[in-house]
Amino acid sequence: MKAIRQVLRYVKGTKDYGITYKYNEGNKIHGYSDISYKVNTQEGKGTTGIIFYYGASPISWSTQKQATVALSSCESEFIAATAAATQALWLKRLLRKLTNSKEDKVTIRVDNKFAIQLMKNPVFHGRSKHIDTKYYFIRECVEREDIQVEFVSGEYQRADILTKALPKIRFLTMRQPIGLENLRSNAVDIYVIGVIDTLICESNGKEETKTVNAKNNEAVWTSGGPA
Repeated sequence: MKAIRQVLRYVKGTKDYGITYKYNEGNKIHGYSDISYKVNTQEGKGTTGIIFYYGASPISWSTQKQATVALSSCESEFIAATAAATQALWLKRLLRKLTNSKEDKVTIRVDNKFAIQLMKNPVFHGRSKHIDTKYYFIRECVEREDIQVEFVSGEYQRADILTKALPKIRFLTMRQPIGLENLRSNAVDIYVIGVIDTLICESNGKEETKTVNAKNNEAVWTSGGPA
């Protein structure tokens, strides 16, 4: 019951939050893949978190418990990246059909350097020979240059929020990078800016103009035109 009340409080407190999509933020698909390892101690299976962006806006995301028990965090990251690769290829084909354009290779960012080495190196290592061959699909994608794998530090791993419960500060920090914004606050900013623009037009060339800092909603007076 305590958990249910906590969820309901969160839903009530975030009812004004949503995702905004803007036309001028780029047209490339890129994604993030992450895991939580040994968090589910009862079954020992990791949780995969994947999120993809078109430009700066999120278009696809998922959280899923992995089907097998990984023997290391490296193996778990490898499994998650393979799942991300299949999603990346689907998004790539979908974009090609919608825009009739050729999409470049999709970048997937992972925060485990050893896992990236396994994805790029076709040689079977002792640490990887036990991994199910179906997960080597991502190697084929890298070799065909359909997928490009890059390292990102854990601090900037946007899929982290999809793998486990995070401390409050970390959660609030990661919420904005995945595209969640306070839509009511943004609407107020846009309204205020529109009112100020109207006042400036009506001032008909007066030396004093008023501008608005939309980031912190502070009104700033400047003389002789915009600062």
